Amino acid sequence: MTTVSSVLLAHLDELLADEFHRFKWYLTEGKLQGINPIAKSKLENAKQTEVVSLMVKQYGSSDAGKIAVRILREIQQMNLADQLKKKLAEAQDQAEEVSSCVSTVAQAKVPAQAPGAKGVTQSISAGTSGSVKAPVISGSTFSGPVNMTFN
Repeated sequence: MTTVSSVLLAHLDELLADEFHRFKWYLTEGKLQGINPIAKSKLENAKQTEVVSLMVKQYGSSDAGKIAVRILREIQQMNLADQLKKKLAEAQDQAEEVSSCVSTVAQAKVPAQAPGAKGVTQSISAGTSGSVKAPVISGSTFSGPVNMTFN
């Protein structure tokens, strides 16, 4: 699954050294209206990966992406800003699909075994498309602990 951090990193990697330096400048000292600046000392020697981590930590994933788009526009990287905006929307859609599947699976009532019955293991997985493929269980009542692992 594509994450906001990986999308941001891929786009920051496209900047030349001088452009990346200007990008970081906008993150410091409140150069961009409406954002809390990141300390200059943290950004001074930061590489792209560190800048992405600092942005996500400071602003959260969603806002970090929006701020990056704004800064790219400020440094006249319009095409890169448009590409980033599109990729962020795709990453958000993927995250919503996965979240929806996880929610659906988590809400499913998985009945426990009858006393003395042998154990049953069920594996349910969702691909990047967000679909869950699992056998249908019907007409049964389960009680007891149910463990679900999501990777």
